[in-house]
Amino acid sequence: MTSIRFIGDVPLWLGLVLSLVVGVLSWRYYRRESFNLPPRLKWLLPLLRASAFFLGIMILTGPVLHHRKTIGEPGRVKIYVDLSESMTMLDQHMPTIRKLRIAKELGWLNAKEIKTEKLDLAESLVQARLAFEQKLRAAEVSAESAPDKTSSVANETVIKAVRSFQKEVTQLRKSLPNAINQELWGKLEAQFDSLTIEQESPEKLLQVTQNLLREVASIEQAIKKSFDDDLEQKLNAGDDSYRSAISMFDESTRLRRAELALTGATAETVAALREEHEVELLMMHGSEAMSIQIDEFESVLNRDDHQGYLTDLSSAILTSQRTVQKTVGTSGSVGDAPVQKQTAVVLLTDGQHNSGPSPVQTAKILGGQGVKYFCVSFGAAEQAEDLAVVGVEYPELVFKSDQVRGAVILRDSMTESVPFVVQIRNGDDVLWQEELVSQNRPERRVEFEFAINELVDQLDDSLDSSVVRHSIPLNLQAVIVPLAEEAETNNNQRSFRLAAIKQSYKLLILDGRSRWETRYLRNVFERDEQWDVTTVIAGPGADAQTLPRGDQTDQFPTSREALFEFDLIILGEISPKLFQTHEFDWLKEFVEIRGGGMVLIDGQREKLRELLETSLGSLVPVEWKPDATSLTPQSLELTERGAAESSLRLAADDFQNRKFWTELPPPHTLVPVTALPGAEVLVEAKVGTDTEAAIVTRNYGAGRVLYFAFDETWRWRYKSADLWHQRIWNQLATYVMPRPYAVSDEFVSIDTGPVSYDFGESVDVRIRLRGVDGKPAVGSTADALFWKNGKIEATVALEADPDIPGIYRGRSQSLSTGEYSVSIRASGMSDSALKARSELIVEGLESGEMTATNANEELLSQMSAASAGVMLREEDVRRLPELLRPFSHGRILESETLIWQSYWWFAAMILLLTIEWGLRKRAGLL
Repeated sequence: MTSIRFIGDVPLWLGLVLSLVVGVLSWRYYRRESFNLPPRLKWLLPLLRASAFFLGIMILTGPVLHHRKTIGEPGRVKIYVDLSESMTMLDQHMPTIRKLRIAKELGWLNAKEIKTEKLDLAESLVQARLAFEQKLRAAEVSAESAPDKTSSVANETVIKAVRSFQKEVTQLRKSLPNAINQELWGKLEAQFDSLTIEQESPEKLLQVTQNLLREVASIEQAIKKSFDDDLEQKLNAGDDSYRSAISMFDESTRLRRAELALTGATAETVAALREEHEVELLMMHGSEAMSIQIDEFESVLNRDDHQGYLTDLSSAILTSQRTVQKTVGTSGSVGDAPVQKQTAVVLLTDGQHNSGPSPVQTAKILGGQGVKYFCVSFGAAEQAEDLAVVGVEYPELVFKSDQVRGAVILRDSMTESVPFVVQIRNGDDVLWQEELVSQNRPERRVEFEFAINELVDQLDDSLDSSVVRHSIPLNLQAVIVPLAEEAETNNNQRSFRLAAIKQSYKLLILDGRSRWETRYLRNVFERDEQWDVTTVIAGPGADAQTLPRGDQTDQFPTSREALFEFDLIILGEISPKLFQTHEFDWLKEFVEIRGGGMVLIDGQREKLRELLETSLGSLVPVEWKPDATSLTPQSLELTERGAAESSLRLAADDFQNRKFWTELPPPHTLVPVTALPGAEVLVEAKVGTDTEAAIVTRNYGAGRVLYFAFDETWRWRYKSADLWHQRIWNQLATYVMPRPYAVSDEFVSIDTGPVSYDFGESVDVRIRLRGVDGKPAVGSTADALFWKNGKIEATVALEADPDIPGIYRGRSQSLSTGEYSVSIRASGMSDSALKARSELIVEGLESGEMTATNANEELLSQMSAASAGVMLREEDVRRLPELLRPFSHGRILESETLIWQSYWWFAAMILLLTIEWGLRKRAGLL
């Protein structure tokens, strides 16, 4: 089969464009000399000259004829190259011995400059030892499957394996006798000689073989150390060739070395494979694989859009193999079983899989179909000296006056006791920092706590004063100050965003008596300037026997709209008989529709239990135990769900936080309840040997309900006044009540949820639209416009809320990563009047791609073993043709004819010019 290819420095498309442009220009230029000629010559002469120019320019594209002849049935080899971000890492921490071996394979070091006999011997010993271990395991399995056989027979099998191993090791020793320490060899000889057939004790035989394996491993290490010593002497002697090779290695990325291993000047691997196999090269970009020609490798790597972020070692391979099977399966005639060629997968990667299905399971599935994996590991097997920020735990929403509390998760692979600094920054401003020392631990948790009120004021003053911002987005960074000895500093920082609430909130407290809990709660919130508190106390024993209604600060709202102006309602032991039926409906809809927060505080008078007889009963997250009396707890403790909830965090460290809750003064009485299905218990009370639900929550409609089985949180003021009591209630209020509108102007208020979204998430948009008269705008058509880099990226149509006038809602499709601002377009209103814009950011997927600085050889070994393949290191790529030879039963003969260098191409150009010259002379133009 013959095909035409273009391998020149100029791409085919560009060569065609240039050739056509030059051809057209030359045709027009020479046509000016042909005005007085016959019509046929007037067109033919310029066309001949333009064609010659066209062929001349096309030489730059390098046209060649590729000839391919297949003999027999060649195998199929699919070479996958991992384009993930971790493949751009350097491996300066790799041992020098491996650097030089790789440099030799890549042609950076003359093969004569490095003597590898010792390394080859050590590698041969390793292979012999592994084969011996495999025979021992096979003998052990055979003995277990046939327990009736005598131990002497089993021992004889082992002895035969040992003698075969001894013979192989002796031959290897003779190949380079000076490479092995004579003392070590003497111990090894003694171990071989001590094994006899009379040793029928399996325990004794096991002990001797284990000693034998240890001696061989010691010899392997001695040989490698001898090789290292030789290299060290060369380096110390100032061998410039070695230093140059190491320098070139230190500056090359894993991906660059993979490219050179396949296409470099000294690389013969692909050429050897193509002689016996159908070879396909595929670039793995996330979950996709792109097939390219070998000569396109470098140009593809230089394209930024093919630089992946995540490492998925499963999806692309699985998809492309299914495509191959589907193609082969449909190529035969009906009723004939398709003949599939043997296929091998060669995977060039560092093994840092962090996305997609399990690659080991995929390898096992494909291995069952006869597809074997040959994984080639690129990168050092050892972790480098490095520090990395792998995660940040933080609240998405905090009050301006509160402290931001969370934790930075670090990966610490530095030598112990190296000092370093962790910081939380806003731009160049350091908000918090802590000096630490390295501990060489895979994961460390560093707690932080800092104030943000000054930062929020500064940001607020710098923004447009014509727009009211109810919350200020804070763009923060968790940073490890880079150290000189770190291998990778790109993983020393991770950004995170949260919103600081600066508006005041409206709270409604309803209770049937002025009990201690109610008094202290009212004081806590009234002393805080960010709360506008309405307290209604009514019922027998209170000043008001009936529920006071009106618009004053001590009256229950007289309309549903007025009730919906509140953000949080705390409902205590107030008699349901004081309310009218529609008022219960309002309270229910306040949570279910408006999305408000409600806290239920139970007590000994059993008034909350009476709510079950009303429409409000459906939102209660618990059921009361029948015929149960009040309990006396000994302590409180967080559940697993409660410990994970930031609103219940009173200490930075998780262990200290759990301990702190157990040390809080417990309530004297507890109402016995059981959480309903779908509800979550956040705090439990220890009662004797049992635990009882103390604080329970669940979502209800658009809002959330929080239930307390006791009314004595005021006891938490013991010895600390409002310190912990106020803090916990502020945190719980933020947890329960709805998210505030982020920004408002005279006509519109906008809420787009969190200030940070993960890639692929949708954004819920909620707006409140007012008319010129200040009343809710009803019947308008509204759209949310998502702006990115000054352009509209997406438009979301908003629908009017059928239950709340003036409220419009919508949901976006998934957005690409980047920073967005959201504005509103509404019918009957000018764009200049709707000034408010909410801000958000869509983050890329956090993969930890650059946190691990080593190659995951364990995973690659598992993948190869699962498919009965072999794992190699990058310095062993040359072994691939030998390992893959059994997959082929044929040969492929390939050759190329360089058309652009051939006489035929130039002959065509000269023939065109000759014909044109002859016609011109005949026409009298010469």
